Amino acid sequence: MQRLSFFLIELHKMKNFIISIALVLAALSTLGSCSGCSRDKERQTDTVPTFVKADTTEVLHLTEQYLNYVRDKDYDKAIAMLNTIVDDTARPVSEETERDIRAQQRAFPVLAYKVADMEFINENRVKVTYEIEFFKKNPGDKIPNTIRLTFAPQRINAQWYLELLERSVVK
Repeated sequence: MQRLSFFLIELHKMKNFIISIALVLAALSTLGSCSGCSRDKERQTDTVPTFVKADTTEVLHLTEQYLNYVRDKDYDKAIAMLNTIVDDTARPVSEETERDIRAQQRAFPVLAYKVADMEFINENRVKVTYEIEFFKKNPGDKIPNTIRLTFAPQRINAQWYLELLERSVVK
């Protein structure tokens, strides 16, 4: 009986010793990983842009400002907001594109608009589609009075540029 009691006491001491060693190893592992983290934070800088709430606000502001200019028949200001984006470079729209847009603005005046769809392509590119009411219709009238207009805003060097999407494919 005495041997059994001695064996149980030794077993209990060994168990406490193993638990103590495990705790020390866990603490050392945690300390080692924390010191590595601080060095990594010093070396890394976040140069990859991310899409945040402020970007959504800016994109919606740009698109709505354009639509408000068209609604108010201030076509020059509306067209001045538009760009053609090629290889991450924003350029004013061409004269031909400007003529086409002016014809569209006159043929489909903006009376009211609402966001129909917003798609986040990546952190620098968004696709926003608006449903635009271009004439009032009587209740029960089955003639469609809305069109869809899609913008493809793009962020270049931390600034958002507005582009009208002419095709169903985003660049």
